Amino acid sequence: MGYVFAILAMVSFGALGLLSKLADTRGCSPVAVTLAMFSAAVVALGGFLIGFHPSGLATTGQIFGTAVVFGVLAMLSSWAFLYGLRFGKITTSWVLINLSAVVPTIASTLIYGERMTTRKLVLLSLTAVAIVLLWKDKEQETAAPSVSAEGVR
Repeated sequence: MGYVFAILAMVSFGALGLLSKLADTRGCSPVAVTLAMFSAAVVALGGFLIGFHPSGLATTGQIFGTAVVFGVLAMLSSWAFLYGLRFGKITTSWVLINLSAVVPTIASTLIYGERMTTRKLVLLSLTAVAIVLLWKDKEQETAAPSVSAEGVR
């Protein structure tokens, strides 16, 4: 069942990226797109809870507070991602958003005392290499003159 959710997440993130770029090319405001996206999520998750897990609506203040804090952080990160699309390529933006998985990996190791395995160390090292390669690519792209259909800009 875990693979089903992993594939669903991958397809959903891919669709989100495509729709985000479509919204950007149509001149939609990143704030408006973020608001619409999170409003739709509230409706969808609320409907799911009401339909399948009505007891899931009962919560404590601590859970509600945590959800609000993390919801605001998710909304800010989504807005920053959508706003950043206007200044870069979608491929760079998505690579960076996927690299953000480094933060919880390091935090879980430091805060919760999870073991740093060889596999985690290799993956974090590959992430560092990817960041350096992105930086080098951007550096080369900035230094090289771009050619368009109208000629050299």
